[in-house]
Amino acid sequence: MGNLNQYVRTGVFLLMWVLTFSGFSAYSADPTDQTSGEVEIIIRNSTFEFQGGILKPDQAASIVIHNQDQITHGFTSTLLADLDVLVESNGVTTLGKGIKGVHIDSGKTVRIHFLPNRPGNFPFRCDLHPDMKGELLVLSIGSI
Repeated sequence: MGNLNQYVRTGVFLLMWVLTFSGFSAYSADPTDQTSGEVEIIIRNSTFEFQGGILKPDQAASIVIHNQDQITHGFTSTLLADLDVLVESNGVTTLGKGIKGVHIDSGKTVRIHFLPNRPGNFPFRCDLHPDMKGELLVLSIGSI
């Protein structure tokens, strides 16, 4: 049974990867579209600035982090602790389960793709600068 779960998780993760790199986008470029599965975070003046988007359980999600500061910053969240994650940075793609976090060099962008498995509030922080904190929301929104 454990191997079956591993294969299902791997299959879902590979599907996300194929859709991401095939040019398919599940995300709308329209900022008024409340179904977007992508959030952007800009690091500026040693603060996290949230740029919108909604993350939903069991739907492909991305966090895009732009470091506009002159120093390296980190990003770590309990949201990613038990999930299969695909990280894109500087032309390199890394796959892993339960990443602790990423470091983003000055002027660089990191994309984190994953499939949230439950709703809730998930704190995130810079592991290099303890005063830098924020919170991600994974919302379970029913039909109206």
